[in-house]
Amino acid sequence: MRIDLSRHVPPGFDLGYELRFFAAGMTLAASWSLSFLYRFVSALWALYGYRGTERYLLPGAVMPDFHTLLGNALTGFLILAIWWIAAFVPAHYAHHVVGSKSIYLMRRLPNRWELHRRCWTLPLSVVLLCLIVAAILLLTYYGIYMAATPEECLTPHQWQKIWSVLP
Repeated sequence: MRIDLSRHVPPGFDLGYELRFFAAGMTLAASWSLSFLYRFVSALWALYGYRGTERYLLPGAVMPDFHTLLGNALTGFLILAIWWIAAFVPAHYAHHVVGSKSIYLMRRLPNRWELHRRCWTLPLSVVLLCLIVAAILLLTYYGIYMAATPEECLTPHQWQKIWSVLP
């Protein structure tokens, strides 16, 4: 099954450019999110000491909270979503006026929402996809944090602390 995205952009708009730009943005945002793993592994190694080749858990070692290690790892998806709305919605409207010169035709169509659908559907889909990917990564990183951190090094209520730091 193949989805025809050309029905959701202005006539004559270069959909390939937009899709390549989206793929590059998602790749950058996902790569930036890997900074969590770097901070997590660094904090995990700090919990241990070594006697020769034997590794042991340091007495009283406490793992930093999940939200501290997460930091701004998922910010790339927020930046991509905001930028996409700010850049491509005006670009879609501008293409109707300047590019394909179809603005008057679009306004005369029986479905008066066709113009707005073609300008907003793809950008809003990108925002939704960014939110979904960020949520999946948040759950994945939380699972890694909880599974790989020794039980005695965890402070309680890690999941609640994530939401308490949000404004």
